[in-house]
Amino acid sequence: MKRFSLLPTAYHLLLTAVFSGCATSYNVATDKSETLFFNTEREVQMGEAVAKRVEQEYKLVHDPELLARLDKTSARVAAQSDRKDLVYRFHIVEEKEPNAFALPGGIIYVTSGLMEMAKSDDELASVLGHEIGHVAAKHVVKRIQGAMGLQLLQVLTASTGSADARTQAGMDLAFASLLLAYSQADELEADRLGTRYLKRAGYAPLAGVDFLTRLKEHTFRQAPRRFSYFRTHPYFGQRLREVRSEATGQIQFDDYINQTP
Repeated sequence: MKRFSLLPTAYHLLLTAVFSGCATSYNVATDKSETLFFNTEREVQMGEAVAKRVEQEYKLVHDPELLARLDKTSARVAAQSDRKDLVYRFHIVEEKEPNAFALPGGIIYVTSGLMEMAKSDDELASVLGHEIGHVAAKHVVKRIQGAMGLQLLQVLTASTGSADARTQAGMDLAFASLLLAYSQADELEADRLGTRYLKRAGYAPLAGVDFLTRLKEHTFRQAPRRFSYFRTHPYFGQRLREVRSEATGQIQFDDYINQTP
């Protein structure tokens, strides 16, 4: 009976946590008003917590040459972000599959496989711009905010287990949500923003097209895996069209075809 006695209090705490932090603000990157349950400080704290979970799962790469390349490229692109209330941080994880993903608060990971696949700094910048676009548009926060609603209630109503265990459960859910696909609209918006930042930073505007074309060919040759760009970044045909349109104002007939190479 004790576990059920916490339900009214938990429900009250859930509402308090949600509505005390709830705020409507204008997002410069998306040119839209949005309602979020997390301010920037809480977002950064969440990102730090999830980063610990990521680094339990994947080994960080400390190769000086790779990190120097990442630092140089990321600094130029991040400086162009519409969102100025964050300090963006970039890391490489040891994973042969090419991928990249962003955490709340501006922490961005790329895999060693992606670093190898990006043949130029322009191509690497196009990937980083895409992930920075997700952060600027607050896609990461919105997705985890939606995923964690029920989990938060479950945590608050739990009668057993330590706070650390409950926090870990929440972070596991947040981490799992990062491995799922964004919505189509979010992906295309991140492509537009990423290409915009790429151009502002002085990189080749069509580098994203070159990288996505090679990545598309690579992806369709691979068997589906848990941690793959195909799973987390789908819609190659539409994405190529979006990137080309933002970069040049033009599209090609092939951009409408999302077929296996």
